Amino acid sequence: MSAKKVFLIFSLIFLAGISLVFAEDIRYVTSPDGLRVRSEPNLSSKIINTLYYGEYVIVDKIGKEDTIDGIKANWVRAIFFDDEEAPEKNGWLFGGYLSKDEPELGNDAFEFINSYLKKSRKKEFLAPYFPEEYRTVYFQNDLNWENQHPDYGCTLENLCQKEYFPDKEAVTIRECMFFEPPQASRKYGAIRILPAGTKLELYNYGAFGVKGGVLFPIYEFRCDDPSGTGYTLSGYIRGLDITSSEYVNSVSDGKGGKYTLYYQRALKSINSDIYGHSKEEITEALDNYMSIEVAYLRGGFKITCAIIKNPNGKRYDITKSLSEHSEMRGAHTLSLEYPLVMSNPVLFLKEEFFGGGMGGGYSLFRFSTVDLRNEKSNLRNAFEYGYLSADAGYDGMAYHYFTKNTAVTYEFQTDEMGNVEDNSQGFYLQKPGSPYVFEGSGKRFGEPQGKSQTFKIGQYVNPICRLKMRMSPELSSRTLFVIKPGTLFKVVDVGDIETIDGIKANWVRIEPVNDDTSVEGYVIKDSFPALSTSAWVFGAYLE
Repeated sequence: MSAKKVFLIFSLIFLAGISLVFAEDIRYVTSPDGLRVRSEPNLSSKIINTLYYGEYVIVDKIGKEDTIDGIKANWVRAIFFDDEEAPEKNGWLFGGYLSKDEPELGNDAFEFINSYLKKSRKKEFLAPYFPEEYRTVYFQNDLNWENQHPDYGCTLENLCQKEYFPDKEAVTIRECMFFEPPQASRKYGAIRILPAGTKLELYNYGAFGVKGGVLFPIYEFRCDDPSGTGYTLSGYIRGLDITSSEYVNSVSDGKGGKYTLYYQRALKSINSDIYGHSKEEITEALDNYMSIEVAYLRGGFKITCAIIKNPNGKRYDITKSLSEHSEMRGAHTLSLEYPLVMSNPVLFLKEEFFGGGMGGGYSLFRFSTVDLRNEKSNLRNAFEYGYLSADAGYDGMAYHYFTKNTAVTYEFQTDEMGNVEDNSQGFYLQKPGSPYVFEGSGKRFGEPQGKSQTFKIGQYVNPICRLKMRMSPELSSRTLFVIKPGTLFKVVDVGDIETIDGIKANWVRIEPVNDDTSVEGYVIKDSFPALSTSAWVFGAYLE
């Protein structure tokens, strides 16, 4: 069966389930103070429930006419649960505060959550669809998509694409809403809240939305209830509110807390100018792994959202400041570094960019300091470096590491004939009294060199070059990993002093501070748990 047919079948099932209620007589609450559901059609009867402005009901029966607050209208009986299973849950509402017209529920999700969900202190809000920008969230009627002709300049990646996201794991990047369709004996769909940082398992997607020129899928998901009830939540969530777990990274602040980055990226090459408004074409493009491959090679990504959470849980949206600060909007990955090896460490945002083709290309790494001391985040250029590696003969490498008060870069580059064009270190000094400012302080030719030194337990260090982690403190010992320059480690044991290559230093046992990977691509913390993730290195090549 073709991918298009599979998608079409899923879409029909998806949309049929969502729009189940639209075959019924639906009315919305118009009273700003809410509307009570009663056991009988009179004001003296028992109150069963209270609905709030914007919530909807399915009318089962039209009752007697009455005049309340000077308004003449009929009472109506609403069905909330199957009459045979829970008749006591159904009740009567005064029709004078009900309307068949869809209500205005706010211009964005944040307003809706705070105005309706939190204000009422309810766990759910009865709604047949996502309330935000209803005309550009094609959640109910498949025909609306092409009739409305939404413009979009880029499209969020498909997080269900098996080649790039095999586990289909996602995380909410902000407090957000999700749609829970009618289940079991319930007759109603509802909007509920998920807190930021909730882990999700995605299944599929069958509809799209557009906001701010970004096209996004709407996913089917499930997750453990964050409130700790032990239940599993399921429903549909907007791609705008989530990101792949691969795009979440944390770094230790050295005090038991963490800085965490959540970011989201879109494919610039999938837009309305190229793909128009056909769901079939857009879906086929998002399901094709080449869409991401081509974007990677050509810098075809746009960072649509970037949020940093500090160790106290405060969240900073750096999306706008990132786009204003950086021309590298095609960066394909972002990450944080907090170099505790420095005497006065500050938070860094690392942007990684690649441009080229199947035969290689240019890699560029840009570092900015992130100042979160005020209500607004401030990004400041600190340093950058890069190299060219291509099949045409060009070969290069580059990396960085930190000292007590300096960021050091190393760049090695040959030309197409194999001649060395660059083999130098760059030094960027942290300005005294202004820790977020780094100023270039010159270059030195040649690669970083080791030095004689001693260490103490608890000291933070990072390698100045690729370095072998060994089973025991001797050169003949088994190599467990090759660790990358600049990776942050903590000294957990100090061994004997030895002289190697004319340099005298301790063997030291180190363990990774963060979830960094080795040169081989393994997460060091996860690979050798029996060794407590620590191993020995010769200390002359640590800073």
